[in-house]
Amino acid sequence: MDPSVLTVYESPFPKLRIGKDYDGGYVIAVIPDVNYSLLLAGGIERDISFEEDFIKKYGATCIAFDGSINKLPKDGTRVIFIKKNIGADNTETQTNLHEFINHNDNIFIKMDIEGGEIPWIKSLSNEQMNKFQQIVMEFHSPFSDVEMDVFDKINTNHILIHLHGNNCCGGRYHRGVAMPNVFECTYVHKKYFTLPIKLNTRVIPDPIDMRNLEENPDIYINHPPFVSDHSYFTPRKPDVSPQIRPN
Repeated sequence: MDPSVLTVYESPFPKLRIGKDYDGGYVIAVIPDVNYSLLLAGGIERDISFEEDFIKKYGATCIAFDGSINKLPKDGTRVIFIKKNIGADNTETQTNLHEFINHNDNIFIKMDIEGGEIPWIKSLSNEQMNKFQQIVMEFHSPFSDVEMDVFDKINTNHILIHLHGNNCCGGRYHRGVAMPNVFECTYVHKKYFTLPIKLNTRVIPDPIDMRNLEENPDIYINHPPFVSDHSYFTPRKPDVSPQIRPN
């Protein structure tokens, strides 16, 4: 995986962290007048704070998937639960979500599925990916060539506007770039951007972020491709995809 596929850009909208403190909350972009038809959430375990906060804010239907639990951690919630893991196939214990995606538009994706994100994204078509207005996803050590086409697929229609290192698992130097082993990404559909697209110059972690584990120090990655020394990046053509790099 080439670290430049994780070039972070400035969000065109304010950011908001929703969900509980520490692990379980995620940063989203607050897009004006957006109308999400569906929140597809993968990975619940003992926490649905993000899903409940999202429903309160947007009123969207939320379907949550997790094959490792038998029921949601609390009763009386509007979250719809399906006991299946998310992956590349449809079986008795796994779903690729294609049925839900094909019958809905304006979808918000939230995924923390312990490495299952890679085969799942590989199973999606560009047409299906194009239905995602915003994506919040945690990546788990995606450092081989296997993941390169996954990030290229995401970057075709979406732009990375937030990245936060999960301080659970340390970091590494990958192709000369210091980066966390596990990190949370927020992507916004590129139709919401106008030219020129600004590269991110805000520090990481951002003040809006919280450590996943309260007892561990945060992971600072204030260098390219996450934080840029340049103020602007002017794309070479209007329909530029975010994998294009600055000169």
